[in-house]
Amino acid sequence: MAQRLVVGLGNPGPAYTNTRHNVGFDVLDAWTRDEGIPFREDKRGPVEMARLGETTLIKPLTYMNESGLAVKAWMDWLKLSVKDVLVIVDDVALLLGDIRLRNGGSAGGHNGLKSIESQLGTNAYARLRCGIGPQPPMWALEDFVLGRFGPGEQEARQELVKTALEALRCCQQEGIEVAMNRFNGRMRPESK
Repeated sequence: MAQRLVVGLGNPGPAYTNTRHNVGFDVLDAWTRDEGIPFREDKRGPVEMARLGETTLIKPLTYMNESGLAVKAWMDWLKLSVKDVLVIVDDVALLLGDIRLRNGGSAGGHNGLKSIESQLGTNAYARLRCGIGPQPPMWALEDFVLGRFGPGEQEARQELVKTALEALRCCQQEGIEVAMNRFNGRMRPESK
């Protein structure tokens, strides 16, 4: 039932900490912090990795555009199929705080997902999309996703990470279908 490899997408290094593009890292950091399990670097990939029971959590250190290299390496190492993988990713098309859990689907223009799809030869892996939008008019996409959350967005960012972690835990404990039904389309607190 549980995904055996959970991947948080982001970019390594302090220059990218707390940026919109690193929400995948943020969700895994929150999970391991809650469980008291540290990440450690591992050269197979290369990644930062942690183990939670039979689930391996990884944060690729390959930079976003080459995330697929790390995902493929770890799938091969652990002898997993795409059905065993769940990827946590930022999504500019979703409003800040919204999430969407899917069993598969398109990359939607996201370079990290494009890299994974290219390496795996399929898009049939689960993904948890975390809304970071909307992209303001006149902002270049790259500047927006690589920018940090503003002071007025910090509470929404914290709620996004909290909700994404709840959905992830539900997925791991009760299955992806239950988690999709429970969390997809759920209204954000400020929009109720």
